Formats: sequence, structure tokens, C-alpha cells
Amino acid sequence: MSNWIAITETLVTSGKNSAIMAAVQSIATQNGQGDPVPEMIADVTATIRAAMSVGNSLDADPTKIPNSLKGLAIRMITLRMKDYIEMEMSPLEKTQADADRSYMNRITDDKIRFEQADNPAGAAEMQESGGIEATHIPRRQTGGGRTSGL
Repeated sequence: MSNWIAITETLVTSGKNSAIMAAVQSIATQNGQGDPVPEMIADVTATIRAAMSVGNSLDADPTKIPNSLKGLAIRMITLRMKDYIEMEMSPLEKTQADADRSYMNRITDDKIRFEQADNPAGAAEMQESGGIEATHIPRRQTGGGRTSGL
């Protein structure tokens, strides 16, 4: 079994989301627009990958996130779909959204480690943790000559 998964429309349409997705697609069609769901999925995937890129190894496939974040991703996509059709969140969804935001903040703050990527990406996609590296440090002058011209 893979440690990482690509979020697909099939995963998103599980349960109550099938009616929400159908409404999103219907409104988009009525407005002469393309299906916005693939872009919502891509945006949420990118957001999650960016949040976890410090301190975690990302998969080389940019459509994949750790399996343990699948539920979070589906909830985030669901909220975007509901926002698209201007559907209010239930009190439970509001509570869950607050918890999800808090969890994303903990991920961003580099406090959570995730399962190893199936096909780890190179270092180019990873963000380095730590501070700023100085590329040029001027030589310090010492002695009486350092104050000349003052």
C-alpha cells in the first residue's frame, strides 16, 4: 500500500459530497465555465504540500499528499465547493474547519512529521528549515585605519 495518495474527484464525491459536487458543476455549466473542482483539488493539494514542505520529504508526484492528510484535504475541498455554491457550513463543519486550520498551522510550524514519500522528490522542491545564510560578509577593519574619514 502506498504511503501517499492523489486526491481525485472520485474520493471527493464520497458520501454527501456527490450532491455538492453536482451542484458546483451545474452552476459552473450554467455560468458558461469549466468544472472548477479539479482546480479546487489542485489548490488544496498544493496548499497542504507547501505547509508540510519544511521538515518533511515530499513525493515527486505533485498531485500526492500523505494518506494521513486525505480527510483534511477532502474537508478543505468540500468547504471550497460549499463556498462556490454559497451553501452555509453547519456548526459541526465550522468547528471542524477551526480544528483543521489549527492543524494546518501546526504543520506549517514544522511540528508534525508525516509518512515517508513513496517516491521522494529532490531537494529542489523542499524548503530548508532554519534562518538566513549570508552570501557576502565584508571583512572587518581593525586598528586605527577603521575610523579614518569620520
